[in-house]
Amino acid sequence: MRETVPEGMIDQRSDLLAELMDRQRICDVIHRYCRATDRLDADLFRTTFWEDGGFDGGPAEGPALNIIPSLLDGVVRDMWATSHHSVSNILIELADDRAFVETYLTAFHMSHPTHESRAALIGEQNALRAGFTGGDVIEFIFGGRYIDMFERRGGEWRIFRRRIVPDWNRVAPYSGIATGGQYDLLLHRPRRDRGDPVYMR
Repeated sequence: MRETVPEGMIDQRSDLLAELMDRQRICDVIHRYCRATDRLDADLFRTTFWEDGGFDGGPAEGPALNIIPSLLDGVVRDMWATSHHSVSNILIELADDRAFVETYLTAFHMSHPTHESRAALIGEQNALRAGFTGGDVIEFIFGGRYIDMFERRGGEWRIFRRRIVPDWNRVAPYSGIATGGQYDLLLHRPRRDRGDPVYMR
């Protein structure tokens, strides 16, 4: 004999499933933003913000979709050699078609071996004061938070407003390796375009 589930319980389960799906869709947007930034994927970036959405308090003012894709295609490539954005502690507060979201961020950046690149990462005076010269490569690790207002439109979640809050950072000469040891056992290498292994299906 099949057990009958009360209608109210079915409604509760349906509401919970809808909420879980909303939360996952918001997380997917945050993760897409990170990939778009690290792979310089302007097309993917366009799936993260609404057309009238943007940053509040930098790094750019105005609609993000009018500004950031062209920066990814050009300026950012010359500003640093690589980046790696990692997120955690995603706290989502849902309110109908809006969501207030706080996300912890750790972002690694490696400069090109030029003063211009180092200055773009840490500032002209900081680069000079630190004594970096010539072909020095530096790493800039940024710890902070994304504080976002998401909106759901037509069933889709995207960022409407994003505030980036810096909590800490670390600047040091880069000491990583590119060859040797275990590194040589790995055949794939990262790229900052759609030739990266993640796009190979």
